[in-house]
Amino acid sequence: MRVNANGDGRKTTLVTLQQAAAETGVPYSSVRKLVLDGHLARVQLGESKRTWVKRADLERLIATSTEPAVR
Repeated sequence: MRVNANGDGRKTTLVTLQQAAAETGVPYSSVRKLVLDGHLARVQLGESKRTWVKRADLERLIATSTEPAVR
């Protein structure tokens, strides 16, 4: 889990694509494609070229993409 700047253990609101890939175990290229294809909204702050995604959006995508196990 990534902690916020205060170090109090709360999860950060935004994660970079690299962090999203590391935390989910999904390849970076797949996370990037999800953003480029519009499945994950990208966040760009000011003039920064770095791209973030909202943790809540990432978790929502995972939850809605999960299929029940077949028995």
